[in-house]
Amino acid sequence: MAFSGCQAPYLSPAVPFSGTIQGGLQDGFQITVNGAVLSCSGTRFAVDFQTGFSGNDIAFHFNPRFEDGGYVVCNTRQKGTWGPEERKMHMPFQKGMPFDLCFLVQSSDFKVMVNGSLFVQYFHRVPFHRVDTISVNGSVQLSYISFQPPSVRPANPAPITQTVIHTVQSASGQMFSTPAIPPMMYPHPAYPMPFITTIPGGLYPSKSIILSGTVLPSAQRCGSCVKLTASRWPWMVSTCLNTTIA
Repeated sequence: MAFSGCQAPYLSPAVPFSGTIQGGLQDGFQITVNGAVLSCSGTRFAVDFQTGFSGNDIAFHFNPRFEDGGYVVCNTRQKGTWGPEERKMHMPFQKGMPFDLCFLVQSSDFKVMVNGSLFVQYFHRVPFHRVDTISVNGSVQLSYISFQPPSVRPANPAPITQTVIHTVQSASGQMFSTPAIPPMMYPHPAYPMPFITTIPGGLYPSKSIILSGTVLPSAQRCGSCVKLTASRWPWMVSTCLNTTIA
């Protein structure tokens, strides 16, 4: 997700990808990698937090492998030499399926969330403030990489900031006609709540809607809904997001 005044997200970058993290990592910094695992190409992908573009100094190497039942390797590389691997013998990704991968930098470790659930913690082996580059390679297609520095997290109650992304996917045995509308992104989603927007093309089988945001500590409830509206598309809907603040 992106916020006003923060580093702009990388939208639909080609893989392999390397990009600068402006200002480097800080305690409380959050990076989200959103995309999909390719279904017919390769057996691995990796997200690397590194110093520079050479790949010789990688503070955190996150490497899912679709081999031997599936597992994830975490490691650190210093001056071209890998350290001991840490393996998580569980595969939270599926080939051909989208994912939302979030890295939260904390003083002692990286916390990794996959599709909203905590997956692994990786304790720092080198100072994280040396990291100024993120790289992604392997059998994935990326939708965006976004950045949330700790300074943008409000200290006082305020509306939730949300990202709304509409994607259009094909599916065999489609029952309804699919409007020829391309995927849509909102690259600077600092939207006030409640937020309402139309869904281009309406709803139909295999269409996905992804909502990402931050729930404030003072929030008592939040919710989303879809509703029918008059439109030339029979399944046009609106998405409504709201929250109650203490």
